[in-house]
Amino acid sequence: DPELRAGGLRLNTATRRVYVNGQEVELKNREYELLHFLMLHPDMVFSREDLYEKIWGLEAMGDNATVAVHINRLREKIEPDPAKPRYIQTVWGAGYRFRGQ
Repeated sequence: DPELRAGGLRLNTATRRVYVNGQEVELKNREYELLHFLMLHPDMVFSREDLYEKIWGLEAMGDNATVAVHINRLREKIEPDPAKPRYIQTVWGAGYRFRGQ
């Protein structure tokens, strides 16, 4: 199945499209990659450093704060209430996790 689902969130890996409650949401490439990675690993906690390595690659030069910026943008696009995220949760002092339930 090329689709990953969680609640009203659908990610189609074949078409690289994301839907929230049936409405397509436009994601930039890194936002899509980040969401896809997190959805493939539900309930696992990843530090900003881990996510930076997985999404931007080991050879990427940059700041881990980039991850937080992309998480915030992603939340604005997929969360019913970005201030109280349902899908992408912050685990204080550890990183982020995707909650599909």
